[in-house]
Amino acid sequence: MSDSEMKVVEEEKDEPMDAPEGEQTEAQTGETGSSDSDSMDESDEDEDDDDGEALLIKQYVEQLAKIDEDKFNYDNYVQLLEIAHKMTDLDKIRQSAEIFAEAYPLSPEIWLRWLKIEVAIGNSPDELRQADRLFRRALGDYYSVEVAQEYANLATKADAELADTIWDALIPAYGLHVTKGRTIFEAYREDHLAKNGDGPEQLNRLARIYEQELKIPLRNMEDSHIEYKLLCEKHKAVLVDLNPEKFERRYRQAKDLLQKMMPYENRLAALEPHCHQERADLYREYIRECRSQLEDDDLQVLYERSCTDCCLDPTVWTDYLKYLDKYPPDPDEAEASPVFAQSVLDVVNRALRNCPWSAELYVEKMRICEREKRGKADILKIMEEVATVEFQAPEPAVKVWLEYLTYLRRHADFENEKEREILRSNFELAWNQLGRTWGELADPECKILQFWGRLEYGALKDPLKGRDLWQSVMDSSDNSTRVGLWIEYAELEATRGLDAVRKLYRKAIGSIALNDPETLAAAWMRFERVNGSLEQLTTCQELCVAKVQEFYKSLGNQKPPKGRRSDPKKDADQNDSPKKKPIKRTHDEHEFKKPAVPSLPRQKPEPTIEENTKRIRLEEEPIPAKPEIDPTKDVKRVFISNLSFDATEDQIRACFPELNFKSIELVQSSSGKSRGFGYAELNHEADVQKALSFDRRPLNGRPVFISSLARDKSARPNKFKYSERFEPNKLFVKGLPFEATPDDIRKLFEPHGKLKDVRVVYYRSGKSKGLAYVEYESEAAAKSAVVHMDQYCMDGFTISVDLSAPPPRGNPTMTATTSGGAPDADAGGSSLGGGKRHVVKGDVKQKLSTLIPTALLRKTTVSTPAGQVPTGSATPSAKPKSNEDFRKMLLK
Repeated sequence: MSDSEMKVVEEEKDEPMDAPEGEQTEAQTGETGSSDSDSMDESDEDEDDDDGEALLIKQYVEQLAKIDEDKFNYDNYVQLLEIAHKMTDLDKIRQSAEIFAEAYPLSPEIWLRWLKIEVAIGNSPDELRQADRLFRRALGDYYSVEVAQEYANLATKADAELADTIWDALIPAYGLHVTKGRTIFEAYREDHLAKNGDGPEQLNRLARIYEQELKIPLRNMEDSHIEYKLLCEKHKAVLVDLNPEKFERRYRQAKDLLQKMMPYENRLAALEPHCHQERADLYREYIRECRSQLEDDDLQVLYERSCTDCCLDPTVWTDYLKYLDKYPPDPDEAEASPVFAQSVLDVVNRALRNCPWSAELYVEKMRICEREKRGKADILKIMEEVATVEFQAPEPAVKVWLEYLTYLRRHADFENEKEREILRSNFELAWNQLGRTWGELADPECKILQFWGRLEYGALKDPLKGRDLWQSVMDSSDNSTRVGLWIEYAELEATRGLDAVRKLYRKAIGSIALNDPETLAAAWMRFERVNGSLEQLTTCQELCVAKVQEFYKSLGNQKPPKGRRSDPKKDADQNDSPKKKPIKRTHDEHEFKKPAVPSLPRQKPEPTIEENTKRIRLEEEPIPAKPEIDPTKDVKRVFISNLSFDATEDQIRACFPELNFKSIELVQSSSGKSRGFGYAELNHEADVQKALSFDRRPLNGRPVFISSLARDKSARPNKFKYSERFEPNKLFVKGLPFEATPDDIRKLFEPHGKLKDVRVVYYRSGKSKGLAYVEYESEAAAKSAVVHMDQYCMDGFTISVDLSAPPPRGNPTMTATTSGGAPDADAGGSSLGGGKRHVVKGDVKQKLSTLIPTALLRKTTVSTPAGQVPTGSATPSAKPKSNEDFRKMLLK
C-alpha cells in the first residue's frame, strides 16, 4: 500500500458514520448553519491540498529536468529526493532514490530514511523480502550500525527463515562494533526468545549467544556478563556444555583489549564532523596500535568504519585495499554478511563511486584486475571510465595513462609486428588526448614520451624513432637543463654507436642553464677516456672546463667547499658517479663547487690612517658580554619575526595595544641594525596565547609573525591548521584581485552557505597573492559555491574556485597552477569543482617533432661551423646582439 493510499484510508476513517434519522433531524434543525460552514471549510482544505500536491508535482518534474541538464550536480539529487518525501508517495520516493543511486552512492542517512518507510508498510512476505534486498544493498554501500539496527527491526517482523538470514548477516559484522555491537546482540536475544520460547534447547542457544558476545571487546560488556551469570545460575540444571574456565579466560582477554581500544573510540566520538583528516589519521593510529591483538574480521570492520566516516578520502580506501591485497577474503569461507562477502574488486568499485577523481584508485583497480587474470577488455573498460572523469590537473591523468601503457608493455609480444604497432598507437593516443585536454600543461616533463622512447630504443627496436622522441623530450619545458635526462639520453644513444653519443654530449654541454654542468662534464670525459682518441678527449676537456668556469662566473665566483676537488679533469680521473646528488641552489645562497684555477697571490693594500684609527679604537673598547638567557621565562615570551628593518619597539607596542609587554628585544646585526625579528616578554603566562591569536597582524604593511617559544617542538602549537589533504568543505580560490580583503571575499561567498573561515594568502611583504581559502560549515554549501562561483568575474578578474586538495609537500610533479586545486567531492564534474576544459578541434599534432607546444621549447647553444645557422635560431640572418644593441633597447 502506498503512502497516498494510506492517506485515503485515514480520511475514510475520519468521516462520521450515518446517524439515526431522529438525530439527523435534530442536527439539521439545530445546527444547519454550522454544518454548512464545516462543509465549506473542508472543501477549501481539499482545494489547498490539491494545489499543494500540484505544486510538488511541478517541482518534481522541474528537478528531473535539472538532473538531465547536469548529471553531476549532487544537490539536484538531494532536492529531488526531498520533494519526493514531501509528496508522501512511496513510488516517487523509490524512483528518486534509484535515480540518485545510479549517479552516487546513497549515504546511510538517505538509506535509513527510505528503509524506515519500507519496514513500516511491509507486511506480506514479498514486501519483507523486497525490504531485505534493499537493506543488503544499503549495508553493501557503507558500514552503518544505524542501518543495521533498523535491519534488526525487520527481523522481528519476518518469519523464522528470513529472520535467521538477517541475523546471519548482522551478528558477524555489526556485533563487532566496539561501542554499538552490544545493542545488536540484545536485539538478537530478544528476537530469539520471542519466537522460540524458553525451553531447554532455546536456553542453551541463548547461553551460546551470550558466550559469543562476551569474547568480543564491547562497551558495557560487564552488564552482559552479569546477565549470563544469572542465566547460568538460574538454569544450571538445563544448560549443558558449559566450560567456565575457558569462558572466563576469553572474557578477561576481551576486557583487556577493550581497555586498549576505548581511548581511540572516545577520541573518535569527540571529533567534530568536519575534522576529516584528523579522523582518518586517528583510524590509522587505531589500526596500527591494535592490529596485533585483533582478529582479521575485527580489523576489516575497523577499515570499513574508516571508509564510511572518511568516504571522500582516497588514501583511506587505498589503505583498505592494501590490507585486502595482503589478507584477501576467502570466498569459500565468506560469511553471509555483505561486509565479508565482497571481493577486493567490489571494494575498489565502491571506492571509485565515492572518489572518482582519484588516479591512485584507478591504478589499484587495474592492478587488481591483472592479479585476478582478467583480460585486456576489462582493463580497457577502466580506461573508458577514466575518460568520463574530469581531473582537476594533468598529473592524475598522466599517472593513469602511464599505468595503462605499462600494463600493455607487460602483455605485449614484441616479436609480433602487429602488437608493436598497437602499443605505439596507444602511446600516440595518450599523448594526443592529454594535449587536447590540457594543452601546454599536459605532461611538461614528458614522462609518456620518455617511456615510449626507452621502449623504441629497446624492445620496439627502432632507435631512430627513439631518438626523435627523446629529442622532443629535451626540447620541452626546462628538460634541457636537467643533467640526469641528458645522461640517460646518452646511454640510450649508445645503441646507435659511439659517434651518436659523442654528438649528443657536445650538444648537451652547450645547453643553457644546466643545473649541474660538473656532473655532465665528468660523464662525458669518462666516456671519452674509455672510447675516444687523444684529440677527442682533449676537445671534450676544453669544452667542459670552459662551460664549468662560465657557470661559476655567472654565479659570482663562489668558492667550492673545502675538501672537494672540482676540476672536471680530476673528476673524470676519480670516476665520480653521474648519479650523484644534484647541486642545491637557493635564491639567497649558492653552494657550488668552483673549479680550481691557478692565480697569482693578491697583495693586500696598505691600510689608511682612518682604518688604522678605527681598528685601534675597536681593539681598545671592551667587547660587551652577551646577556644570559633565562629559559624559565620562555613561558611568558613569544618570538616575533617578518618585521621591517626600520620597525621600532614603540611601533610594535602601538600595533598591539591589547598586549602588556614587559620587554621587547629586537635582534641586531653587528652594524647595529635590526634583523627583522626579536623576542617579546609579557607580564603573565596566560597572555602568551592571547599574543599568538594576533599572528599576522600588519605593521608598516607587513604581517608580523608571532610564534611560540617552547623549546620542545612537540609542545609548540601547530600553527598551520590547513590540511594538505582533500577537504570537501573548504574551497581554494585563485585569480582574485590583489586588493580584495577577507571581508570582500566573505560577502561574495556568504550567499551560498554559512562560512566558517576566510583566509587570504599574503607574501611576507604583506601583498596579496590573489589566493584565498574559503571554509564552509557544510560540504553541500562548498559544492554549491564551486558550481556558482567558478569563473566568476570579480572587479575585472576571473576567479577560479575548486575544492581544496593541495598536493603532498615536496611533490615535484605538481605545478603551481594546481597546488590548491581539489578533486571533486563526490564525482568528477563541474558541479563539484571540475576544471573547465578548453578542447580545440584539430589540436592533435601528427609529427613527433611538433608534439611539444612551442611555448615550452628551449633553445640550445652548440658550436656550429661558420656560415651555418645554429639549431633553434629564428632566421638565417639572426645575429647576436652587441652591448650597444642592448643599451639602445634599455634606453627605449
